[in-house]
Formats: sequence, C-alpha cells, structure tokens
Amino acid sequence: MKKVFSFLLFIILLVSAAAGGWYHASLQEKAATQPVHQPLSREGVLTEIKRLNRLESTAFHIDTIIKTEKPGNWFMLWQDAQTGLFMARGKVVAGVDLDKLTAESVQIVGDTVILSLPPVEILNVNLDNIDVYDIKTGSLGLTPIDKTVFQEVQDKAKQQVLESACKAGILNFAQTQAQSQLETLFALAQTKVSVYPSSLPPCKV
Repeated sequence: MKKVFSFLLFIILLVSAAAGGWYHASLQEKAATQPVHQPLSREGVLTEIKRLNRLESTAFHIDTIIKTEKPGNWFMLWQDAQTGLFMARGKVVAGVDLDKLTAESVQIVGDTVILSLPPVEILNVNLDNIDVYDIKTGSLGLTPIDKTVFQEVQDKAKQQVLESACKAGILNFAQTQAQSQLETLFALAQTKVSVYPSSLPPCKV
C-alpha cells in the first residue's frame, strides 16, 4: 500500500512539472509573438512621412469651352481671319508636398505626434482631351488654318480649368482630405497624432 501511494505521488509530481514547463513555454511564446513598440522619435516620424513624398489628396475633373478669334488683314480682304470653338477636359490635382516638412514640423509629446503640415498647393494641371467643335477662316474658308491656334487653345484651357477648380474650392478640399488621410495612416500604425494644417495659400500653379 505504501509503494502504491509513493508511485501515485511520483506520477502527480511528474504531471505537475510537465504542466508547469508547458505553461512557462507558453508564456515565453506569447511574449515573443507580441509586437514590440518602438519609442517615437522626431527623426523617425519625419523620415517615414517624407517617404510618402507628395500627398495628392484631391483631384478635380473639369470641362471647359475655349473660343479663339484672330482678326484678318485688309490686304487679304480679311479672308485670313480665323475663329474657333473647342471643348477641353482637364484634371487639377492638389495636395501637400510632404518633402517640405522640417524637423520643426514634428513634435513628440508623450505618446502623441504633433504634426504641422506645409501649405496645400496645386500639384498638377493636365489636359485629358481637346475636341474641335468648329474652326474656320474667312467668309469663304479658302485660307489654310493657322495651326498656332492649337497651342493657344492648350494654354487657355489649362488656365480656365485651373480657375474653375480654384473657384470650386479645390484647396479647401485638399487640405481637409490631406489631414484626414494622415490621421488614418497614423491610426493604422497605432500611433496617436494631432495634425495642424497651414493657412490656405493663393490658388495658383
């Protein structure tokens, strides 16, 4: 009976030791798999943000009509006069050039990043397409078209597309979107952030 009791005690101690070893190993494995949070630094945050380069936060697609008119010369009996009507479609992109951030733009307060953005700006003005609705020279249409008009149309179209985007408040939209996008990126990185935009600059290229 004493031998049986000793054997049972040995089995209980063996099982307890095995359970303790398994529990200790589980704790080590759990600790190893938990993410290690690196301390925040101004230089580290600045480097990561600058990797985004230009944050193109807003794009406006705009259609505009361009009219051209070239007066004729009397010695050509005004047959070299030229008029044109064109439809242009363009895109204006606005956002923040994050490469303009400086060390003073980033502050670390406790576990929170304080980020002061550079001003939003117009990043691109591009024309997707230009359609010719009408173009003619003189009253008889005998004089060849002056092809320099097409460069004039491109220049006017870009200017009109930009002006329309500015009137529609593209910089306001871009600023709001840039702030929201950066807050989302920091949230995904599980980092607290307060983003402060700059005052709006003039709307121009």
